[in-house]
Amino acid sequence: MSLFVLKKHKKKRAGLFIDRGYFRYLSIVGAPGSYVVVDAVSGDISEEITQGGDPFTNNGMYLYQVMNEILHNVGSIDVPVRISLPTTDSLIRVVNFPGMSLYEAKLAFRYEFENYFPFPIEEGIFDLGDILFPLQNGTEELRFLVAAARKTLIENITKAAKANGIEITAIEPAQISLERAVTPIAPVSDASVYIYAGKTRSVLIFSWKGNGIFYRTMSVGFSGISFVDESFNEQLNAEYNAFTREVHSSLQFALSQMRGFIPDMFFIFGPGATQDLCDFLKESLSIPEIMVSDPISIHGLNFDSTAGSWDIPVGLVLR
Repeated sequence: MSLFVLKKHKKKRAGLFIDRGYFRYLSIVGAPGSYVVVDAVSGDISEEITQGGDPFTNNGMYLYQVMNEILHNVGSIDVPVRISLPTTDSLIRVVNFPGMSLYEAKLAFRYEFENYFPFPIEEGIFDLGDILFPLQNGTEELRFLVAAARKTLIENITKAAKANGIEITAIEPAQISLERAVTPIAPVSDASVYIYAGKTRSVLIFSWKGNGIFYRTMSVGFSGISFVDESFNEQLNAEYNAFTREVHSSLQFALSQMRGFIPDMFFIFGPGATQDLCDFLKESLSIPEIMVSDPISIHGLNFDSTAGSWDIPVGLVLR
């Protein structure tokens, strides 16, 4: 699903991930199983530009300057780009319109918008995608995944890009990019739980037969640990405990809402994902099957990824 589609993509595809203090730009060519990375650029965003804050603050007021600085780092962006929306600025819900086609559901949802999102339809923009949703009796039914954001933010992103000569082909919630990045071409189980361990925020994703059906952002991450501090072990233990509590409460909430979803496998990925964290979660939450996953390896991408935080741009270019 994309939140705002402008054009069909060309053979070369590019993704741009912008976050507080840094960016990642990735472009590829090829088909599944034979992708070739053309560009992989990582860089910092000057604190002077965003005043140390989030580039998307106040509906993206800093984005023109941010994109200008990114262009200076990348050199040129000569292909239409997919851009991710931060998890805090994009909301995702599952809705049910029995018997309706996707087109009919899009029309009907305009009248239901304010029942699901905390701003009026006049201030928002949304998109729908159809999904199969598991039911408690072992069957499944067609439902719709809806993503929404504030219209002003989307407009400011497109204006900033256009002013810098960047052509946007789609704007997509980061949660959906993450799910696409970590999902193999042939999913290993029907009911998978993906746990993204991010720097400042993390995401819990339920996937049913290879498609995301639940996304929950967790306000916990792994950016605050000092690897040279003497109290590293204490900090790490505190981070692990806080992360595990968030995952536990989010799992409880999600499973109480989706009685037909019985997880087969758990996967953890992202900047904070380590085997130690994986083992900690397995023991603390009594999870029978959990493993560390790497989207770059899953899709056979070969590039210097030592800068980290490539999961979202990988998901963007795979769209």
